[in-house]
Amino acid sequence: MLVAADHQAPFKRALAGVIPARNVLVEPAARGTSVAIAYGVEVIRRRMGDGVVAAMWADHYIKPETGFRRTMAAAIGLARTHHSIVVVGVTPTRPETGYGYQQIGAKVGPGFRVAKFIEKPGAAKAARMVKSGKYLWNAGMFVMSTRTLDAELAAHAPALGRAASRLAALPPKRFAREYGKLNFESFDRVIVERSANVLGVRAQFAWHDVGSWLGLWEAIGGTNSNVLRGNVVALESDRVLAHSDQRLMALLGVRDLVVVDTGDAILIAHRDRSHDVRGIIDELRRRGMHSYL
Repeated sequence: MLVAADHQAPFKRALAGVIPARNVLVEPAARGTSVAIAYGVEVIRRRMGDGVVAAMWADHYIKPETGFRRTMAAAIGLARTHHSIVVVGVTPTRPETGYGYQQIGAKVGPGFRVAKFIEKPGAAKAARMVKSGKYLWNAGMFVMSTRTLDAELAAHAPALGRAASRLAALPPKRFAREYGKLNFESFDRVIVERSANVLGVRAQFAWHDVGSWLGLWEAIGGTNSNVLRGNVVALESDRVLAHSDQRLMALLGVRDLVVVDTGDAILIAHRDRSHDVRGIIDELRRRGMHSYL
């Protein structure tokens, strides 16, 4: 498991006693998912030999486990037999503008060929795509063999392939310095969207991206009701996600809001803009307000 630099401490604590410490790889600096995957796969190959690997993010809420296992089994089978990158697609429940989509192409075994990817469409286009039934949300889960990744890196990002091989052999002090020098975009853009060898499988499970407030709201029970946690009172309010650690939070006559009070900071955002919170983080960094991150 590879832990992003931004989340070292909380993930290390959460994983203590669950995953052997040797199997937790930590980025010394956040350098994008393409770097993390290429480096992580190279470490796995050196320790265990060639095989099939899966890359997925920790901020996903998935149930049931049995459906997840069936989906992964189908993806692993396709990755082995077709030497492809296999992506997991989730049946949309709404015309979401904050997610990427994949278009379902010709059937291939238990999956399909991905005709194309569409990144965060506008509201009208997302509504048309969802209504057509020909598109799935791109869940950001990738399954591939180590040899397939080698071939894709050689074709689309040879410098990254060479860097990953070099990094996996470096001692810790030199590794941190060299890792920080890398600069590549996401795995989707560097490899997946450029590849002509991408298959998809439909998720057999419910999925929520709890890296966004809207995804968290849905995962913990939000539909058309409020989700309130902590010291919160809401009157004549609807479709609100609210959390307060200590102070009383009182809401009156509001709708479609995310309100989070952590004691030292308060976030208030429209529910439909929850994917844009990254902009606030970037602004805090620009102002040097790192203690709030």
